Amino acid sequence: MPRITFVLLTAACLLFHALSEATGEPPIDYGNLSDEAITNWGRSQHVFTAKLTGVAAGPVARSFPPIYNYRLTFQVTTLLRGSTPAGKPVTCFYSVRQKTPPKFPEGKECLVAAETSRGSLKAVRIEQTNAGNLNDARFASQLPIGWQIRDGKLISPWADLGTQAWPAAQRGMGFMTCSQTGRPVLLADEALQLTVKPVPPAKKVKYANPDGDGGYTVTLTNTGKKSITIDALRRQGKKILWEESMVILCQGKTYKLPQSRGITQPTEPTVLKPTESISTVIETFLLKGPEWPRGGYRLEFLFCLGQKSNLQSFYYLSKHHDPIRKGLHAKP
Repeated sequence: MPRITFVLLTAACLLFHALSEATGEPPIDYGNLSDEAITNWGRSQHVFTAKLTGVAAGPVARSFPPIYNYRLTFQVTTLLRGSTPAGKPVTCFYSVRQKTPPKFPEGKECLVAAETSRGSLKAVRIEQTNAGNLNDARFASQLPIGWQIRDGKLISPWADLGTQAWPAAQRGMGFMTCSQTGRPVLLADEALQLTVKPVPPAKKVKYANPDGDGGYTVTLTNTGKKSITIDALRRQGKKILWEESMVILCQGKTYKLPQSRGITQPTEPTVLKPTESISTVIETFLLKGPEWPRGGYRLEFLFCLGQKSNLQSFYYLSKHHDPIRKGLHAKP
C-alpha cells in the first residue's frame, strides 16, 4: 500500500477510536451498517443529539394528505456533524405530509438530522435516541456526503468511472475505502468554511430568475489561525481538481460534477493558509439526471466537499430556464 494512503487510513482509524474514548461511547459497530444508515443520517448538513424541549404546532396546509408544520426547540447535547452549537437551545422548523398529525418524543433525548435552508434550520429526521440509530449516525457523520454502503461495502460517487476514478498508486485497502475504486475516505478540516452563492444572471427577469440562472460560486475559506490541509480537495501541481472532489445532491440522488472524468495520476491535498480563500463556479444546469420542473417550482442543491456541505434553494421557471439549460448542453 502506498505510504500516503496508509497514513490516511491509519489516521481515520485513530480518529474513530479517539472520538469514542473522548465521548465515552462504545466503538462503532460496522457489522450492522446499511445504506439506510447513510440515507437517514449521512445526507444532511447537521446531525446532533438533543433533548426535545418544545413543540409548537403551526398552520396545516389543506392538501391531501395534509401538510403539518411545527416549530421545535432542542437543547443540543452532542454535535456529530455541522455547525449547530452544542450546549445551546436551537429552533428547527419541521414539515411533514401525512394523514394524521405526527407524534414527537417531547422531553426525550433525540437524534436529529437538519438542513440550513434559506436562513432557517429545518429538521428532516427526528428519532428518539437508541444504541442502533446512534451507531448509524456516528458512522454516517464521519463519511464524505454522497457515499453509500452496498452489500456491506463502501461505494464512492465516482465508482462508475471504474479504474479511471482514482490513481492506482494511491489506492487504499480495507473498509474505509471505496470498494470499487480504492479511493480512501477523505474529509475536510473543521476550520474550513464552505459558502455558496448564486452567480448574478446576465439579465435579471422579474419573477423569473430570483436565484439566477443555475450558476453558483463555491468558496472555501480557512477560518482558523493555522494553515489547513484539505484532504477532500485534490490537486495536481497548481491545478485544483474541483470536479473530482465535490459532489451535488439533488432530489435524493448524488451527482458528480459535470466535468468529472476521474483521476489517473497521483494527487495531493490542497493547503490553505490562515484566512485564505479559493473559489470556483459550478453550473448546475449541466447536471444530467435531475427532473427539471415544468412551470415554476423550487429545487434544492446540496453542494458537498467531504463532510462539509451547503444547501441552496433554487427557483426554476421552465419557460425561462429551459432554453438556458439546453444552450449550455449544446456548447462543445
